[in-house]
Amino acid sequence: MLEKIKDEQGNSSFFFLILLPLTVLVLLLIFENAQLRRDELDFVRACENNLDLTLADFDRKLWHEFGLWGVENSLLNQHSSELEQNYAQNIYDSKIKISSTADLDDPDNLRRQILRHMSIRGPFLITEELITRFTDFQLLGQTIAQSSAWSEIANSDNFIDPEVIIDNPDSFAGNASDLDLEISEDELENLSEAELNGLTKTALAVLGEIISGAKEMIIPYYESTGNEVPADPLAPNSLHKIAEFSEGFLINYDLPVISRLQIQEYLFNYYTMQCNQLELNGEQISLQTPDGRLHSELSSAGRKNEVEQIIFNKDNPEKAASTAKGTIRGVCFGYHFISNYYDQAKQNIYLAEATATCTLIALASLGHVILEPQPLVYLFMLIDSLHEAILDTNQLLDGKEVTFIVKDYKIQLNYRDFMRVFSVFNSEEKLLTGINRIRKKTIPGVYVTGFLLEANFRKSSLRMSREFSDYVAEN
Repeated sequence: MLEKIKDEQGNSSFFFLILLPLTVLVLLLIFENAQLRRDELDFVRACENNLDLTLADFDRKLWHEFGLWGVENSLLNQHSSELEQNYAQNIYDSKIKISSTADLDDPDNLRRQILRHMSIRGPFLITEELITRFTDFQLLGQTIAQSSAWSEIANSDNFIDPEVIIDNPDSFAGNASDLDLEISEDELENLSEAELNGLTKTALAVLGEIISGAKEMIIPYYESTGNEVPADPLAPNSLHKIAEFSEGFLINYDLPVISRLQIQEYLFNYYTMQCNQLELNGEQISLQTPDGRLHSELSSAGRKNEVEQIIFNKDNPEKAASTAKGTIRGVCFGYHFISNYYDQAKQNIYLAEATATCTLIALASLGHVILEPQPLVYLFMLIDSLHEAILDTNQLLDGKEVTFIVKDYKIQLNYRDFMRVFSVFNSEEKLLTGINRIRKKTIPGVYVTGFLLEANFRKSSLRMSREFSDYVAEN
């Protein structure tokens, strides 16, 4: 019996000697696997923390100045090595790398950022006054589009190039009796040919001074259109080009969609113009950003004429402001030119002035040079339109409103209204590209808005992504 018990104990001991190592081995493998899974989980947490820290590294100045989110490209992987050391042991082959999937240089990404930023602010900034002005502009465009003013002006035979009058004054000579001028024939007979030629030069010099002044006034209008200044800027064909340029702003206008209004409102609230104060409902207001920073202070800090640079695609602030000023003058000139052409009272005044000028020329030449008044009516109408355009432009630059009257409609516009109209003729992509270009003058660099984390842990790989946007596009 004792022998049998001893044999069984020996078998049990032998059994446990075999089972115990296997049991310990299994437990060790389970423990090692649990440790590996914990390390993997820690590594995943490290990757998530890396992305969260990267999002938290958004540029504060970029947000403060322009309301945009973004991380400077060079800061994407600044936390990777530290997190690898804290979360991943050296025995594991691991690597973390964050790359950019989207940045503000892409107009589509910038557009999403702006729409996100303006989704709440936009409805408060797009006021009832702005909507009313857009409606008035449509009425203005329809009225002018239905008018035959442009074609009649372009085809009018009364408009004669003033340079032709100086080159060949005899072709436009009329009767001195039309000017109610009495000239003694004895005085003419007693004058030598040299004296007559001198009187002729003196008389034409009077007209030449008027033409030279008109030339100096109108040259900036050609420059504002981006075209070369013609050799004869006062020629009717040349002036018709300015009229066509102005027509594009006054007629080809359409109400933009809401997203475009949001982008435009963002532009005019976060970027400066050369006019930092506007008259609104008879009261002067200082332009400011949605967070309360005055545009005048931003301009003093070096951010000058940013809206003009964006709309007219200029990198030089002064040149952009000059282009905007010239373009506004061109539009005002086109309006006044049409208005004066159809204003019979002013036409009578121009005729009286032209008659007086022709009389002066005839007196200076003792009747040797006699001009018809009608061609000069066009020249005086041109000068008056230029003068009114200059006055309107100066008034707009001072922040005041100007009034346009079309039939029974009175439309009051300020400088920002003109910039809004001009921005309509730029595509969204051009506006967004310009916004980025000017933004880089204040805050240079590439700012990432979307991130992709790619990581390797032993033989496994991991991909995570994040993005600065809660804007959901409509399907």
